[in-house]
Amino acid sequence: MYRRPFIRPLWDITEADWQDWSPNPRFAVFDAGTGTPTDDAVLDKETGLVWERSPAMDKKASWNAAIVYSDTKVVGHRKGWRLPTIEELLSLVDPARSNPTLPAGHPFVNIQADYFYWSCTLGMSNPPSDAWGYNFGNGDTSNVAKTAPRVCVARPRRLRPRLTRTDG
Repeated sequence: MYRRPFIRPLWDITEADWQDWSPNPRFAVFDAGTGTPTDDAVLDKETGLVWERSPAMDKKASWNAAIVYSDTKVVGHRKGWRLPTIEELLSLVDPARSNPTLPAGHPFVNIQADYFYWSCTLGMSNPPSDAWGYNFGNGDTSNVAKTAPRVCVARPRRLRPRLTRTDG
């Protein structure tokens, strides 16, 4: 049987100090030391993904603009962020909760209940003119035109998955 251990980020943040988030042990927070959560990172120990703690509150003009914004964003003293896949974005959802549909005691701030958060997953049209996204307020997962200006972004950091063998 294989299980995924607590995974550290692929990137090395000098003197990084991941602090367990006591309201919900699923998460750990890296305080960037800037005095604002917009620069902090959140490690989801369940999935091994690292997210920005405080997504931008301004809506991006399009899906392409959201990709560029993600690529240039600095969180936890690092660049190299990206839009999540729809599966990664939905991994944060607790279907038993509403407004926001995030797990109880989550460490995220500035999650807008009326915003639609982009994913990098393309829609089903051919050629793909839509992309999938999620609304943390009402739990709507939708395919939206990539030109839609009514969206905001959330970004995970890529991690190196490691599998360890356990007996049993």
